[in-house]
Amino acid sequence: MAARILMNGAFLINASRSGSTMMSTILRQHPDVLSLSELIATQGARALLPGGISGQAFWKQLSEPTALMRQLANPKTAPGEFLYHTVDERRFDPFNCPPILAVTLPHLFEDPDAVFDDLADIVPDLPRQNRADHMRAVINNLGEKTGRKFWVERSGGTLLATSALAHAFPEARFVVLLRDGRDVSLSMQNYKPARFVIWFWKLASRFGIDVFKPGTQIGSAGWIAMAEKLSGRALPMARILNTKPSIADAAACWSALTKSGLEQFRDIPNERRLVMRYEAVVADPKTELSRLSRFLALPKNSNWLEFGAGVPRAFPPRHTALPMSEQRALANLTEAARAESDQLV
Repeated sequence: MAARILMNGAFLINASRSGSTMMSTILRQHPDVLSLSELIATQGARALLPGGISGQAFWKQLSEPTALMRQLANPKTAPGEFLYHTVDERRFDPFNCPPILAVTLPHLFEDPDAVFDDLADIVPDLPRQNRADHMRAVINNLGEKTGRKFWVERSGGTLLATSALAHAFPEARFVVLLRDGRDVSLSMQNYKPARFVIWFWKLASRFGIDVFKPGTQIGSAGWIAMAEKLSGRALPMARILNTKPSIADAAACWSALTKSGLEQFRDIPNERRLVMRYEAVVADPKTELSRLSRFLALPKNSNWLEFGAGVPRAFPPRHTALPMSEQRALANLTEAARAESDQLV
């Protein structure tokens, strides 16, 4: 596998349930963009651990799900993004498939198993290096296979890992996709992987641990990776995933994640970052997608722009369907983080 660094790349970061899947779908239709879905997230707490790792160990990370990820990354728990169960003549059980096959490869290839086999022949032979360099090598390979020249990685909730990603990928650009926290909080209540994040954040908070703080957050902290390894079997996962959190807990979790993530995002140099808002994309997709294309320095493509303009659908904000008393309560719970979000430019 080529060792060169793919310089043209970006992360589409978000606080979860913010419209990033829609944006990933749009970007995938650009003939120059390798749109990577959940490459980071499906590696779980191991994704950004510091230090060197062998190619064989990194391949294990890409090809063997932890017990926790088997319960979070499957078509029943998170059906929208997880396409492996739709693949004809698939070789793996969708509820126990390699992380890179759960989402990333089926979005890019008609025969993701064949691409998986090709990677299995190459990745284990990579030299010992940090995880970011391993991911660069994998991304380069996928780019060569597809003929795409620019990659954009989109994983749900990666706003919390902004600092770690910016440090690991100093050549990458960052696009943050923001959405009204009142609607995000309501959506997090009903999305099972987000329910687990809320539960885990709340439990850690009781012990004075901030899992959204840079250096200790999910994805780059060794103790969380160890907890993931042990917790998949020990935790009452069915109860956690099937229990709807209170709106207060969902709003507090979104607020904490957003405040931490925006603080990290502000530290990125202005020329490497772009702020986008879901509501603006829905209201005027051509203008917003043109902004995104210019920021990423993508070749102009009118067909892509026309396609992208037809994807967003306008719906009334979810929070406006709540009784007025609940609307006021949700507004108060999210007010501080929403104010920070609104001020970001």
